Amino acid sequence: MDYAAAIAAAPPGWKHFSRRDIDRLPQAVKEHALPAIPIDDVRLMRDGDARAEERVLRAMFWTLLYQLEPQLWDRLAAAEPIADPLLAALPRAAHALDVGAGSGRLTAHLVRSCERVIALEPSLGLIELLRARVPEAQAIAAWAEAIPLPDGWSQLTAACGAFGPEPAVLRELERVTWARGVVALINPEQPEWFESHGWRRSTFEPARVLAHDPSLDEFFGPPDPPRELVVKQVGG
Repeated sequence: MDYAAAIAAAPPGWKHFSRRDIDRLPQAVKEHALPAIPIDDVRLMRDGDARAEERVLRAMFWTLLYQLEPQLWDRLAAAEPIADPLLAALPRAAHALDVGAGSGRLTAHLVRSCERVIALEPSLGLIELLRARVPEAQAIAAWAEAIPLPDGWSQLTAACGAFGPEPAVLRELERVTWARGVVALINPEQPEWFESHGWRRSTFEPARVLAHDPSLDEFFGPPDPPRELVVKQVGG
């Protein structure tokens, strides 16, 4: 998602964060996230420009949330389950990879249907939740642009709500997937882009929103469980 789109899409909870929270991010996270922010807005924010600070905070909302408020993300994911028919559309595999796994919403399904599962997540707070909830999976802290696995390791490479048509990420997802394996993205950004580029797109009836604290809606907006699936067979 580009800068302008990320600003426009930020939920109301962006106001929960401030410039000081950006300073609290681990150095590696700042080095990963800040290059996507126009340098002029970074400078203006640091000089005290309130409008630039708002733009940067909106654009970095999800990074700030995953890194600093993992429990909030976990509560949202619990309220927005993945529908069973969508999960059933994913193939079984000996080796499966969950990229951007969060607190394990998709990982918990993969360990029931696949023999070995590795879950990648760059947020250490979310990894702690994932390891406690899905101990059967091997959880690794890593970015999707640099997956620490050999070429062709995974027969099913999956992600839920984490990515859009980002060339560096898609290249890595395909690199780690074996020649006849499948890359499956649940609720990606711009599913129409994937469909227009040859991915098979399916839309499902979303799962019922589960009971949750109304404050979540105030922070994130109305719940919206995953409903889209795009799939590509590598080498197909």
